[in-house]
Order: sequence, then structure tokens, then C-alpha cells
Amino acid sequence: MKKLGKILVTFFVLIGVVLVGLSLFVHFYLTEDRVKALVIPQAEKALGRTVRIGGINVGLFSGITVKDLTVKEADSHTDFVSTKEFVLRYDLLPLLQKKIVVSKVRLDAPYVRVLRDKDGLFNFETLTVLAEAEPGKQKPEDTGKPASAALPLALTVNKVIVDNAQIIVRDALKEIPDTDVKADLKVSLDLGRDPASLRYRGDLRFEADAEYGKLRPHVFGKSDFDQDRLDYTVDVSLEKEQVRLSGEVKNYAKVPDIRLDVVSDAINIDHLLALAAGLPTASQNGEKEPSKDVKTTSPAAPGAALPPGLKAAGEIKIGQTLYKGLVVKDFLLEYGLDKGVLTVKDLSTKVADGQVSSKIKADLNKPGLAYDGQLDVESVKAERLLACLAPKVKDMISGALQSHLTFSGAGTEWPKLRNALIVDGTFGLHEGRVSNTPVTVAVAKLLGLDELNNLSFKDLDGSLHIIKGQVALKTRMTGNDVNAQAKGTVGLDGKLDLPVSLRFSPELSEKLKKRASMAKYLVDETGEAEISLKLAGTVTRPYPTLDTAGVQKKVKETVRKKAIEELGKALSGKKKDTKPNAASELIKGIFGQ
Repeated sequence: MKKLGKILVTFFVLIGVVLVGLSLFVHFYLTEDRVKALVIPQAEKALGRTVRIGGINVGLFSGITVKDLTVKEADSHTDFVSTKEFVLRYDLLPLLQKKIVVSKVRLDAPYVRVLRDKDGLFNFETLTVLAEAEPGKQKPEDTGKPASAALPLALTVNKVIVDNAQIIVRDALKEIPDTDVKADLKVSLDLGRDPASLRYRGDLRFEADAEYGKLRPHVFGKSDFDQDRLDYTVDVSLEKEQVRLSGEVKNYAKVPDIRLDVVSDAINIDHLLALAAGLPTASQNGEKEPSKDVKTTSPAAPGAALPPGLKAAGEIKIGQTLYKGLVVKDFLLEYGLDKGVLTVKDLSTKVADGQVSSKIKADLNKPGLAYDGQLDVESVKAERLLACLAPKVKDMISGALQSHLTFSGAGTEWPKLRNALIVDGTFGLHEGRVSNTPVTVAVAKLLGLDELNNLSFKDLDGSLHIIKGQVALKTRMTGNDVNAQAKGTVGLDGKLDLPVSLRFSPELSEKLKKRASMAKYLVDETGEAEISLKLAGTVTRPYPTLDTAGVQKKVKETVRKKAIEELGKALSGKKKDTKPNAASELIKGIFGQ
């Protein structure tokens, strides 16, 4: 035992002597000036920039500390990259087990300045190391041997700490927002001996201010991540508007599976559009207009630009949205993306005292985009909706709108959209009014009744079918003064081919009789007149005409009935033995009744 103890003591003494010797060698040989002489010329050669180091301290036990490292711009005066302090700490004992354990890597106040000049060239593009790495500059020698996949030593880094990092972005062309970013990063990683076995975990906190025209958003975000997933929360503030983005990304290094939720209490779209109007226009430097002789190719499928296998899901919630004076409340949109198919599972919102809901499916794998879905509208005040969507007609139509539509189509631009759109459904407008529309103005002028230019109704409902740019319309209106029915077509280009039947109240029928002598033949036993019209022209410039065949038929029927009635009275008065019913039957037979 005593002998073994002496051997152990001798072994540790030898280890101590070796370590002390190595420490002295490092201390006296790797002096600050000598290390600078070794490092700085090589760094300047690799970067093509002036490199300055305030101080370097290398110790066998203390590790490496570099202070005030700066890489200059091409002008050799302005800072391109800098850091106050770089610290590398490592453990020696794990080397005995063929492991490299870095206990800490720390960067204090690293600074990066990214500039783009008026010629569109970034300041980092002139770095020598990037220029040499351009395709065609160097070709690696083909030795015929597979690259080594394993490292000779296992590598573990307990802590990587980046404190007070700052990134500055400036663009002389004003195409990229001027951005100031501050960030803190902490990461631990275990590389092992095989890159495939890489494991890491960390967290990131950042804050950014940007300026792009009149837009000056402030962004604050945080993220926790490892090799399998990344979760995040990002708060964006733009003057009075605030939006939170949150979610996670699974398997982001291979096939991303994204969860993105968007939440905001209130968004003023009018305000955002006003700010967007002040954005700088894109630079036209180097851009050429496409030749008129070049044939345009068919649009590619939108899904082709997505990463293969990408999946996404989430929801958008906005408490209140203001757009052109229209208040939209409790907006909710739930969506999913899988295999290139985007599905809006639920879209609902409260607007204009009513409710709107929809479901949509869009196939991004098809060129030009293909989609189908349904839209439901319940008790929406039409006049308030039109004030936003079509201000020119906001005072022409009012009432509570109900609708159920199913639709399918492809493309987003005319004429493809017109030719591919198919819509089926029903609609209703209740307790409303139609005033001063081109159609009512034209019909009122034709019939000489000003009352037709300001119609109130209890119900206006019907069905429609859209295919190949034509709307097959069937509608019915009931009101106090006028009942109407229409069945025909309206083109999506505004062309009208719409027969209309109007039935007037007794009061309005009397006015019609005073304006048109033939109108007395259109009044039935209830005192109501019925007229058939045909609307041609366009929605904005309609051309109504009387259905002469229908009017003639109505007049003949009225005259025939009147003749039968009068002759029946005459025959009944001359032949007292002839029963009135028998005389009527005889006359009806004569007139084909």
C-alpha cells in the first residue's frame, strides 16, 4: 500500500509539473504581441479589411480573452463588425476521455453594420473570403474519398452567450427598411462526434426599430428553441396598432410544421393604408420593361414556391377592425395548410348589425389557384356595407341582407376569373328601399310614375346561378305599392336581359291610368294593373321596353272579358226566359272561352 501511495503521489507530481510547464510556456511564449502578430495578418488576408485588436490574453487554465476586436469597412475608418470582448473558456480534464468541453463562449456587445450603397452593393459583398467562395472561383479537388463524417473528439459547449448584440441596416436605395436590432442569445450545444447527433437548446430575446417611409414599427420578440422545435412570441407596434404573433415551428430544419396565431384588440385599416401610401417607390435602376414580343407563360402554381411538405395552421383574432368607416367586430379566421391545400375552416365576423361566415378551400398546387367554398350572410344592413364597398350606390339600396352562396373558381384576374367562377345560392333583402338606381329611374320615366324611383318593400328575395360570366337570376319583390317578379340574365360585365313583371296597387294603378289610356285595359277586378317589361342595355345604362306582346295579350283578355260581361247583360235583359248562366256560356263559346 505504501508503494502504491508513493506511485500515485509521483504521478500527480508529474502531472502538476507538466501542467505548470505548459502554463509557463503559454504565458511566456504566447504573449499578447506574438499572438497579435500571428492572428491579425491572417484575419486581414481572409477578410480584405483592416482588423484591430485591443488586447489578447491566452492562458492554459483561463482560456482565451480577446478585447476590442474590430473589423473596419473598406475605407479603413468606419466599423463594420466589432465586439467589446470575446471570451472562450474550456475544461482540460475531459480531454483524457477524448472530449472537448467548452464551458463558456461569450460575446459582449457585438456590433454589425450592414450597408447598401446607391449601386445596390452591400458592404459585406466585398469581403475577400466571400469573393473567393463565389461559384467558379475555386473548385475542390476530387480525391475520390468520401468526406469524413466523424470528428476525432466529441465536442460539447455548455454555454454560448451573446450579450447586447446590435445590428444596424441602412439602404441608400430605400428599398430595405432602415433597421436597428438589439438582441441577447444563450445557447448550449452537444455536437458529439457526428453532426447528425447534434443537440442544442437556447433562447433568444430581441428588440427592433425600423423606418420605411412613414412606417416606424417597433418589434419585440422572444424565442425558445432546440434542434426539434422553436416557439416564439413577437409583438409588433405601429403607432396605435398592436399585433401579437405567436406559435411554434416543429421540425424546422427538415419539413417545417408551423403554428402561427395572430391576435390584436383593434386595427385601423384606414390608418395603415394612409401610412402605406407614404412608402417609398421601388427603384427602377437596372429594371427593363418586358419586350412586347416575348410571349407570356402560363402562371405557375402558387404552391411551387412553398417548401416541400410544409404544414401550417393557426388562427387570426381581431377584436375590432375599422375600414372606410365600417366597424368589423370579433373577426375570427381558422386556417390550415397541408400538401399545398389551404383550408379556411372557419371565418366569422360581426358587421353592419349582422353576421358573416364563410369556409374556403384553395388548392395552391394548381396554376392560377383553384378554390371553392361557401358564404353566409345574416341580417347585415346593406346600406352600411355598401357605404364601404361601393360608396356610389350607398344611398340607392337599403334593407337587412340574408344570403347563402356556394362558389368555386380559378384565378384571381379577369377574364379567367369571370370564365371559371361558378356561384349558386339564394338571397333576401327585407324591410328595405330602392331609390334612384339607373333601373328605377329608367322604368319610372318610361311609365311616367315618379313613385317607381323610390320603392319601399317588405321582402326582396330570389336565387341566382353564375356560370361563364352570366348570372341567371330569379327574384321576387313584395311591397305596399308594387309587387315585382323577374327572371332572366345579368352579365358580370353588366349586360341586361331581364324580363320583369310589375303589379301595382289600386292607388298607383289609378295614376297609371291617367298617364296611359291603354292602362285601363290592364286593370283586373281587384283594381290592380299588371305590366310586363324587358330590361336591356347595362346595369349602369338600362334600356327598359314594354313587352308589347304581353301587353296586347293582357288587353285582349280584358276586352274579351268586358265584352262577355256586357253581352251577357244584354242577352239576359232581352230574353227573360233565358237564364243568365246559359247566356254567359254561349258567349264564352263564341269568344273561345
